[in-house]
Amino acid sequence: MELIPIPGAEIYYDDRFLPPEEATQLFNTLLSKCAWQRHRASFGYTVPRDETYYGDPGTHYTYSRREYQPLPWMPELLSLKVHVEETTPVAAYTNSGLPKLGYNALLCNLYRDGNDSVGLHADAEPEMGPVIASISLGAGRLFRLKRENGSIAFSERLPHGSLFVMAGDTQKHFKHEVPKEPGVTQPRINLTFRRIEHK
Repeated sequence: MELIPIPGAEIYYDDRFLPPEEATQLFNTLLSKCAWQRHRASFGYTVPRDETYYGDPGTHYTYSRREYQPLPWMPELLSLKVHVEETTPVAAYTNSGLPKLGYNALLCNLYRDGNDSVGLHADAEPEMGPVIASISLGAGRLFRLKRENGSIAFSERLPHGSLFVMAGDTQKHFKHEVPKEPGVTQPRINLTFRRIEHK
């Protein structure tokens, strides 16, 4: 994977992680087989994307006052997890003095078109480790990484089959978003592998 040089962040990127045919097959499988739900947020509005969460037993976590309880892994996601673990650079762990333990949970997001989005946030829940691997499938969508002062550190349309890994102090110093793009008419699935550990 390519290391993206951004001071204060540790980011690795492979825009061709999955071959196009494999990525399309996975996209179609997940679109039909995942238990997609559109949740209501704690303040009553509807979250602008569909979600589903898979993981090992005990990998529940809370985000925005909503608890995520993992569904059992689907075989397609387990085999993908192994592939992602093998591809994640060892440096993503050793630079933080961590053993390479791999991932034990997966949040799946479905953006049905450009009206779906995720607002500016950091994946900094106390249960969550610093290494997060994100796969994009389907329509290319803009992914933006912003510094604490609001300036843009990284902005790219992540393509079908790409892998993007955030590690180190990225979640401490940066927030990220997938903004609305009304011109996009096709769906996108984003898969974010994490490691959840309860202290």
